[in-house]
Amino acid sequence: MSRRYNLTATGFKFLEIGINVGPPSYVEIALGDHRGQELILSLETWKGLHEQQWNIYKLLRNNYKDNFISVGPLTVRVCMMNNVTLVRLESSNVRIMMIESMLRRMFNLAECIDITFTQLDRLVETIDEKYTRFSNIASIITNPEEIPYAIAISSIGINSSIANC
Repeated sequence: MSRRYNLTATGFKFLEIGINVGPPSYVEIALGDHRGQELILSLETWKGLHEQQWNIYKLLRNNYKDNFISVGPLTVRVCMMNNVTLVRLESSNVRIMMIESMLRRMFNLAECIDITFTQLDRLVETIDEKYTRFSNIASIITNPEEIPYAIAISSIGINSSIANC
């Protein structure tokens, strides 16, 4: 269960917020692209990044592109590529680059992200309970093809709850 916000007109780069089903389940925020790159941000890192937005904009205007800002495990750098100024968001193993307009679009989504995070966070406990019940049912079925049927006829069932999406 997630909500994706496109950062480009084509949707090539996006910000997605969703529940990572556990146990334990938790809400995560990811910056990604259609090549499969995903930079996972905790809520604290997202908020820290948002708080640093004006400093990041200052970096973009700075002639010295060797500067950087650290936000938790994330490093924000500004670089030039093919005469285009890019913002580079890096973790220990993933790098996402974007132009200033994508960065602005991302920061303009802050209120939506906060609301969506809160809504999804309220569902985490229910998701964990259902996941545990699904796992318990699946663990006693010997034929994997019968698992969906066993879950469907169980008391868990599919109803109109958003937690079932």
